[in-house]
Amino acid sequence: MRLKFNRTKLLEWVYITIGVMIASFSVSFFLDPIDLVIGGVTGLGVIFKALLHQDISLYMFIINMILLGVGLIFLGKSFFLKTAYGSIIFPVFVKIFNVIYPYVMSEPLTDKIIVVLFSSLLMGIGLGIVIKYGGTTGGSEIPQNILLKFFHIPYSVSLYLIDGIVVLIGYFVFKDILDVLYGLIYIYLSGLVIDRVVFSGFNKRAVYIISSECDKIKERILIDLGRGVTQIKVVGGFSNTERNKLVCVLSSFEFYKLKKIIEEYDPHAFFYAVRAEEVSGEGFTYGK
Repeated sequence: MRLKFNRTKLLEWVYITIGVMIASFSVSFFLDPIDLVIGGVTGLGVIFKALLHQDISLYMFIINMILLGVGLIFLGKSFFLKTAYGSIIFPVFVKIFNVIYPYVMSEPLTDKIIVVLFSSLLMGIGLGIVIKYGGTTGGSEIPQNILLKFFHIPYSVSLYLIDGIVVLIGYFVFKDILDVLYGLIYIYLSGLVIDRVVFSGFNKRAVYIISSECDKIKERILIDLGRGVTQIKVVGGFSNTERNKLVCVLSSFEFYKLKKIIEEYDPHAFFYAVRAEEVSGEGFTYGK
């Protein structure tokens, strides 16, 4: 049993590494050569490279290390350890691919539509694999968790907020409104691909959980994910035993985190997820 556990964890790390490699390839072979700002640490790396004329991987590494330090202070040691691996190997792989790039490509691709389409596809696949297996590339996930912890801003909102700010900074640096539009299209397309990889393409799901540890799982959903949850009394049709059922609606980015929470407290819990055709209310719609 112990061997099986270690083998499963090892495979998770292998898949996370492969996902980071795919995402890094997208940066080095598509985004970096044409200075396309897409948001997050990658977008900031492109901006600093244009201003200070050093390799993008250097700035990505520096920014990730600063964010890791901030995460250690505000989010604790466990979050730091979980995030450190992806934060370090992402810029490392970008550097490796940057070294390989001149030997493979005689000149950069200049058709930005092709670049946006293929790079968003690769980035979405790479990050989707990373998220699916419980990993992270660091970067904007650290301020996202800080915004959730201290200001109760959900991931789905803070992600677009942070990426939007980075793309806007890119406009003031490069003075090209078309690049801003390309960056926004990139963010949207890569998000769709991430959803497809992680969660069969749908962004919102209603998750139903029946467990003997509902109270602990509910507390983690409320605190860690910042999502509301409904608790319902149910009776088993076969056993006639009364139990609790939790119902919550969340995004695909949060779904894998929820699976980990359930497995942590009750590996034998019964849960299922269904597509939420339409979601409205606190946490999903604002300004109402």
